[in-house]
Amino acid sequence: MRKHVSTGRPMGLDTVFRPVSGGNADALTVERIEVGPALKKSRVSKLHGRPYPVQFRNQGAFDAWKQALGRGQEWTRWADPAATCWSIRQEIQQQLNDMRASTHDGTKAEARAQVDARMQAVSISANLKYELQKGAIIEATPALETLLLNSDMDLELPMKMVAPPYPAQYLRFGPEAARHLKVPDSDLQDRMFDGAFCFFTPPSSHHGDGIQWTLELIFVSQRQDCYSGQVALLGETERDDKPLGAWLNRVLDTAKGRSVETFYKPMYAAVSYVVKVFLYMALRQARSVEHREYDDAMRRIAGLGVKKRARSLQRAESLYDGIRVGPDDLVQESAAHEGSSTVAPHWRRGHFRMQACGVGKLERKLIFVAPMLIHAAQLQGNIPAPKPYRAGGTRA
Repeated sequence: MRKHVSTGRPMGLDTVFRPVSGGNADALTVERIEVGPALKKSRVSKLHGRPYPVQFRNQGAFDAWKQALGRGQEWTRWADPAATCWSIRQEIQQQLNDMRASTHDGTKAEARAQVDARMQAVSISANLKYELQKGAIIEATPALETLLLNSDMDLELPMKMVAPPYPAQYLRFGPEAARHLKVPDSDLQDRMFDGAFCFFTPPSSHHGDGIQWTLELIFVSQRQDCYSGQVALLGETERDDKPLGAWLNRVLDTAKGRSVETFYKPMYAAVSYVVKVFLYMALRQARSVEHREYDDAMRRIAGLGVKKRARSLQRAESLYDGIRVGPDDLVQESAAHEGSSTVAPHWRRGHFRMQACGVGKLERKLIFVAPMLIHAAQLQGNIPAPKPYRAGGTRA
């Protein structure tokens, strides 16, 4: 539906206006676009045990946004592989601010509206970027989570070693990671991470060596299966020999003014865990298994009749495709003569580091020295929980 409106007319609630060709000097020709249904479907409350982007999709939010904006220039921009999640977020937040400009009174109401618009924009942009780039769900096995939580990183590792396997992915945290990685600025014991969007975006243009890629991490939290907010971090990397530790500090320094104890330390641990998953996936011996439950179910549904199709579609909502990485079981190793030792069972920490290799030991390769469970026989099958830690020492 197209209307002629003056350039000074405020936008209505849940409505955006897209300029179109035509009109004259006194009036701006625009297309009125109702985004109310898309906004409503974008509000995720219950996760129903599914990864956050899967629930966003199942609510019909992505399809609603595509129906509302799919014919416009913004959709084309957002689908560009070089479009960052941050740039999409800025456009959405500006539209949300404009839509609500005339619906509140006073400074406090305006501030609340801007905060709400920012949170909505983060959530919507992350899910749209994920779907537009055909993102993948990545899940570490409990065994791999335990190994990585008991391993450190050499902070001198070059950033060129740290790269997500896909342009867009959602790393879903399993029980071990969710239990031991704490959500920042929260004293609720049952609030935990659901996972993290990870976007690895190439530069829009190439200017020789040292071009910067953008690595964006949006951590999503939940409480009792309910969506409970997010933390968005952005860091550029030149994929060169600059050290990982410097990049980690630079990313977290974007949150200046936040508490070291309640924000920096838990986020440092969470970002470090995500990086370790990517480091593991880059190893030659990494174990990775793809599962296609959702796609397989949809192929079967395509040949069913109307009634059976409706029931099968409802059951398929709980399914999703993904990639499962890591070993299925922990190898419990122990030190020699453990029977005569009085040392309690414990983990000897593992680590990622660069090792000299090749002719003359002039080359370097990434290796993972797995943690070792000492005196495992004393546990009679039980494995001690990892102790909370933050790799890389304590920040001054």
